[in-house]
Amino acid sequence: MIPGFKTALEAWLAKAQAIVDKGHESYPNLTRPVLKLDPGRRYIRVVREDDSRSVHCFIDTTNGDVLKAEGWKKPAKHARGNIFTDVVGVTQYGGTYLK
Repeated sequence: MIPGFKTALEAWLAKAQAIVDKGHESYPNLTRPVLKLDPGRRYIRVVREDDSRSVHCFIDTTNGDVLKAEGWKKPAKHARGNIFTDVVGVTQYGGTYLK
């Protein structure tokens, strides 16, 4: 694993959770979504849990890239951000679109 990966991942998760929380402020009667990590062999699946579970995005453990989800088990191509930079790469709903 890359040196500093765990620390960078924890900091990134806090930023991503803050984005989700800010987007949820307008809906106080709904269950607050919580982002949780589900590690795999190469990718860490970031799961959004509220009344249900859905994949929020994926993190590539080889380089820290944030990837939009193509489905529950597979990330889409092309990085949307990186946990080692200031580009978070997610919105309150999941990975950002490419520009």
